[in-house]
Amino acid sequence: MVSFIQVVVVVIGISFVDGINNTACIPTFKQKNTSTILTNLRQEMRNVSIGIYVVFSNDEHGSEYTQPYDKRRDWITGFRGSSGIAVISLRTAALWTDSRYFTQAEEELDCANWLLMRNGNEDVPHLISWLVTEAQQTDWSLGITTKFISSAWWLAANNALKTIGKQLQPVSDLVERIWPSNERPKESQKPIFQHDIQYAGENVTQKLDRTTTELQRFGATVTVISALDEIAWQFNLRGADIPYNPFFKSYAIIYTNYTIRRPELFVNLKQINRRIYPVGVNVFDYSKFWSHLHAIVNDPSIEKIWISAYVSQAILNLIPDNKLILPLLNSPIQRIKAQKNAIERKGMRDCQIRDAVARMKHIGWIEQQLNNGKSINETESVDRLIFYQKQQDKFQYPSFDAISASGDRAAVVHYSPEPPTARHITKDQVYLLDAGSQYLDCTTDITRTHHFGTPKDLEKRAYTRVLQGVLAIANTFFPAGTYGRSLDHLGRMYLYRDGMTFGHGVGHGIGHFLSVHEGPQSIILEYNEYEEALAEGVFISDEPGFYKPGDFGIRIENDVEVVLAKKSPYDKRPFLRFNTITLVPYERSLIDVTLLTNTQLNAINKYHAKVERILEPLLKDDQAALNALRSRTKKLDLQPVTTISKLSNKTFISISSTFLITFVLIIIILF
Repeated sequence: MVSFIQVVVVVIGISFVDGINNTACIPTFKQKNTSTILTNLRQEMRNVSIGIYVVFSNDEHGSEYTQPYDKRRDWITGFRGSSGIAVISLRTAALWTDSRYFTQAEEELDCANWLLMRNGNEDVPHLISWLVTEAQQTDWSLGITTKFISSAWWLAANNALKTIGKQLQPVSDLVERIWPSNERPKESQKPIFQHDIQYAGENVTQKLDRTTTELQRFGATVTVISALDEIAWQFNLRGADIPYNPFFKSYAIIYTNYTIRRPELFVNLKQINRRIYPVGVNVFDYSKFWSHLHAIVNDPSIEKIWISAYVSQAILNLIPDNKLILPLLNSPIQRIKAQKNAIERKGMRDCQIRDAVARMKHIGWIEQQLNNGKSINETESVDRLIFYQKQQDKFQYPSFDAISASGDRAAVVHYSPEPPTARHITKDQVYLLDAGSQYLDCTTDITRTHHFGTPKDLEKRAYTRVLQGVLAIANTFFPAGTYGRSLDHLGRMYLYRDGMTFGHGVGHGIGHFLSVHEGPQSIILEYNEYEEALAEGVFISDEPGFYKPGDFGIRIENDVEVVLAKKSPYDKRPFLRFNTITLVPYERSLIDVTLLTNTQLNAINKYHAKVERILEPLLKDDQAALNALRSRTKKLDLQPVTTISKLSNKTFISISSTFLITFVLIIIILF
């Protein structure tokens, strides 16, 4: 335990860190001392003649989530959020992260040595702009380990640096040099397994046909794939290298004439049994990828190579421009994979029923415990949810580290509880639970905000505004070719009426027993040149929110499927809509019906009737779950329409009377 005196001494001692004002630093027990790490890292920087070094969160494959072995940025900063970029110069160190992680970074980042750059705040420079300024003020070179950075980011940063006559310098992995082997987690050796066609819906050959058709369409001879979810999907394989994700470290090379020149898959051969080698695919050890890449680059029969803009700069550096499909595009597999086939779509819908059963059992259990005067904290709640999820058919494990947040912690978008500091769930505060599952036939991501007592008026108002945003997204129609960014405002427009908003996107793509966050579709306002239009068969989240720091947070998240709505009777253009597949009721006690239109009330009642009809037979042996279901799906009364007509009549009578009196007075005055 850090005493008060220790905290005061530390704060006074670090009023200025490397010449930059850092008086807000208050060390917590969660922060690790990174002084020695930074000293050693800066020495390695001097050894390779650079003054600035950038460390990213991802691995060689651009993975959002990484295995412990690859958590370089976490190790040097102490910050464990999944999104963040660390910059170390010879005079300072800073971490950029977005609003989802501000509070977590404040708690975990070693503030005695690191500055927290709250990305998106007005007074915080963009990372690349800061790098340019820092490089301009010094004679230092800026180093990047090219295996861990996308070609898109490299290009943007290099173009900015060229304006001051500088450029990025490729360097080896400097963190690896200083990370003691006895401290670094071991690399995963977990076995790779086959994803059965009863869930995948297509065999490897059928998928190769689709992928190579795309290659032919763009005139490519070959494609190089580094994204782990794409490789897992393409070859109907799954693994367990990365927590919460069924991935295995791998690369792939796929030729357009794949029946003549076999696809090549590169994996750790110790992790895969020969019996599950994909038919018609040559399997090599992971370490052989780079030599094979060199070979195809130098092969005169290989004319055009398709790589994604998100492959590492290390890959791009090896391929001459005249052999690239330019401009760089999304991977052909990413686009195909996002539009699920019929079997995948059915699985995505079916498993939502199982996940909803687990969620209702969990809610019923919480209510029962609280009503019996028993205490539950945030981590105990998650453990109990997993207990119920494990009872469901085809369940594998959670799809991410659950966000289980009571009271003001619900205002932290990506809060992750830990047993020593887990807060109790009570009847007088909101409780936000954002949790998902990996099943053999789907991936889920569901958020509900609960209240087990009497909520405050502001909590109800905020919840209802968020719910209106959920409904606005769910019930919209849009023409084929629409980008998700065009719909983002629908999730916010009711919040805007009360001066509310939120800092994250409205929706992200969801994989099929793959990643809980999947591209290339999303619903987020910011422009992304690699975003693609919403299309039939894409699954995406619908998750507006509102967060009042220090008080409470609200988020509601449904998984929705993009489906065909109709074709225009005028030009036969297809129109699309969303089909909500999540089957967990909304929190009735948090709904302020006076804010809702009858159309919105009808939509909620219709949804709840469907939820009750499907779940009630499956919960018949759990009275607590049934009680939780029935209390939440009870029909909401519509607003009486007569009130409006009566008000109109009264208003008309009042206006008519006023007009008549005025008219009589004018006549009297005139005559």
